[in-house]
Amino acid sequence: MLVRTLIVAVLVVASTAALYSQGQEPPRERNLIMQQKLLHAQKLLEGVAMANFPMLEKHAEEIIILSKRAEWRVLQTPEYARYSDELRRNAEAITRHAQKKNTDGATLAYLQMTLNCVECHKYVREVRITQNDGDGPPLTIGGY
Repeated sequence: MLVRTLIVAVLVVASTAALYSQGQEPPRERNLIMQQKLLHAQKLLEGVAMANFPMLEKHAEEIIILSKRAEWRVLQTPEYARYSDELRRNAEAITRHAQKKNTDGATLAYLQMTLNCVECHKYVREVRITQNDGDGPPLTIGGY
């Protein structure tokens, strides 16, 4: 189980790196938020592996707070909003399971959150590629 969790964590890191390799560098503040998200996700992995429930609660809450910041919004689309909502729901589930000291539930919620992150980053890359190749007006990206 831990090996699968580690593989998923590596996929998140690779996905994040691939996102930033596409086209232009994201604005500095958004880049910092994504770095913070990655650090909190790594701490969540540590919390799951060590059954450290206070650590799980703390870092899940930090991810929720980050995801509510204006700089978080990379795209102004319904799909992106759905990915962000799902991230928060999974982080809230981690918190609930941590409060109940439910390692399996916290692990499953962590894996779901991680998969959500990978899918969201994939979606953002695809939209940016389409946007760069398309003839129509560009989507609004993060208010920029």
